[in-house]
Amino acid sequence: MKRKKEFIGLTLLCLLMLLPSLSHAQLTGIKYIGGTSPDYATIESAINDLNSQGVGTGGVTFLIRNGIYPENDNLTILDVAATESNPVIFQPDVGATVEINITITGDYSCGLKIHNSDYITFNGTAYNSEDGSRDMTINGYRNNDEDMFVFWLANGSDNITLENLIVNSISVATNTGWSTPVYCSTYGVTSPLVGIDSFTLSNCEVVGGSTYGVYMDGDPGIQLSNFNIINNDVHDFQKYGIFIFTDVADCNVEKNEVYQTFDEARSSVYGIRAGSSSCSGTTKIHNNYIHDLKHSENSGCRGIFITSDSHDNLVYNNIIYLVPGLTANTSYCIYLSSGDATNNQIYYNTLYMGGVCNREYPDFYCIKIYKDTSDNILKNNILINERTGNVGGNDHCALYLKTASSFAESDHNFLTVNSEDPSDNRFVARVGSNYYNTLTDLQSSSGYAPRDVNSLTGDPDLSFPDLHLNSNSPCIGQATPIAGITTDIDYDPRNAINPDIGADEYISNHAPVITYFSPEETAFSIVQNTEQLFSITAEDPDNDSLYYYWYLDDIQQGSSINEFTYTFSDTGNFVVKALVSDGELADSTLWDVTVISGVAVEDDFQLIDEIHLYQNKPNPFSGSTTISFSATRLRSAPPRQAKIKIYNLKGNLVKNFELRISNSELKDVIWDGTDNNGNKLPTGIYFYRLVSNDFVSETKKIVLIR
Repeated sequence: MKRKKEFIGLTLLCLLMLLPSLSHAQLTGIKYIGGTSPDYATIESAINDLNSQGVGTGGVTFLIRNGIYPENDNLTILDVAATESNPVIFQPDVGATVEINITITGDYSCGLKIHNSDYITFNGTAYNSEDGSRDMTINGYRNNDEDMFVFWLANGSDNITLENLIVNSISVATNTGWSTPVYCSTYGVTSPLVGIDSFTLSNCEVVGGSTYGVYMDGDPGIQLSNFNIINNDVHDFQKYGIFIFTDVADCNVEKNEVYQTFDEARSSVYGIRAGSSSCSGTTKIHNNYIHDLKHSENSGCRGIFITSDSHDNLVYNNIIYLVPGLTANTSYCIYLSSGDATNNQIYYNTLYMGGVCNREYPDFYCIKIYKDTSDNILKNNILINERTGNVGGNDHCALYLKTASSFAESDHNFLTVNSEDPSDNRFVARVGSNYYNTLTDLQSSSGYAPRDVNSLTGDPDLSFPDLHLNSNSPCIGQATPIAGITTDIDYDPRNAINPDIGADEYISNHAPVITYFSPEETAFSIVQNTEQLFSITAEDPDNDSLYYYWYLDDIQQGSSINEFTYTFSDTGNFVVKALVSDGELADSTLWDVTVISGVAVEDDFQLIDEIHLYQNKPNPFSGSTTISFSATRLRSAPPRQAKIKIYNLKGNLVKNFELRISNSELKDVIWDGTDNNGNKLPTGIYFYRLVSNDFVSETKKIVLIR
């Protein structure tokens, strides 16, 4: 008996020890936030559960249902060891629009923070959608003058992605201190400092910031590395749009639009600022459009600012359009400041400085190089300074160099002020304290040769304000090829032998582009005698008329629209090709289809004389729509089962209607735009068909609008 009691006691002890692990199973699969019967009522409760339980095999996706979420500040994902195969994703639910509102109260507080956690993604596009729409907004409200951040990426967090979001820093005009929508820093960690590796900010709208829009700052000796700031809309910041500060290595700043919409900022403003003494590796700043920088009165603006000792910067394919105000202070499109920076390369940029100055002493340059190093390179750039205002002590130059040797190489540039009158204080170049009214004067100045021997001047013939080349521009075909730069700001191909000067490569005709195709799977199997719908969506940058061609095993088919339907009656392997053309250039896509023998559908439905499936009404629809069909059967045939199946563009079945077809009749089915689980489906194109054991109707298109 004693041994039995000991055994029972030991068993109970083991069970008690096991209970905590059973109650803290790692999170996997899909978890719902908000709405009816959610897994979590708030984002904070979901994050707390994630922190306490961790993530399991296959990862976890938190789907946030439609609505507005007022949340507490300092929501922190802490010490979550997700992996590439077991990621953590926060995303709006299917068809949802999500707004997260956070009032941020304390100094160095934030809205959302990721600290010492890996493979975390916040994706603002609704689940099961691939259109890149920004369906999730994170608003950070500041109610004091303390420093605050809406989104803080902190020490030890690797492989983090923020994409398709609106991140909004909201302050009143009188607030002081920092206010930053996206803040990446190791600040505030005593130990261990390990830095941050692999961060992507993509297709986000980053709004506001009393100082910064996007800020990146490592600790001395602790790097932020492999950062990608791509295709973002950064605007209405008060000082710096994108700021790359201390210990940032291998940073790619690409295809961002940086600008301001208000009347003026509180100080001088900078579109993109790169570097301090600890930045190393290659920073690439390219394909960005910087414009409408609104400085405060008596302050100035700078498009791209390369600060002291920042080296190995590659700056290319940028368009910068600046028109400083009347009372503006010194302003530049690109500025390399003093210090020991080396190996900065500036290629294929188009820079414009305009407007009128009524203030004494400030200078306005398209490019100012205040470094005197032997390995910087300036090639294939357009520099236009049309700023006017002859007030004592100011000057307007396309190019400023500290000395003639500030660049090891400078050539194939286009330098102009559209004036040769020295009385208006406009000069093609200034070198040290010497001014040169014309390019010829600069080329023949002491110690300048052989720089800019192939450069040009005059009227570049551009369109405004996008600064693209017109068909008669003298910049066409006058640049020199640069290894590794094969496209322009619009990602059009550059001429490999005689490219154009500036950010834009003139293309007389752009090829159409297939932006979507269905089925999305380009290699798949279907059952013999199945009717398959293929479709493409295409756009033409020049708005040319488009022509569609379909091929089956290289034999042209009859369809001349963007859809093609075919019933595969034979087994085997087939190739379907879609081609769209503007009459000169084309784009195409292929599907590899394997047809196997078997019955196309699963239901027992026999003895049909005739059946018709009709187009739904209304179409498009927003509330509900009616799908009608008629069937003529033999009088003696008993009722049979059939289905109307509705598919999305990816070919996934989203709704199933079970039917009974008896004698001749017209029958209606009402669809309210929900899936089989009762969830509202998003706006989009869907397809439906009627199926039975020996019958598959034609496929019809249905359009849902929310």
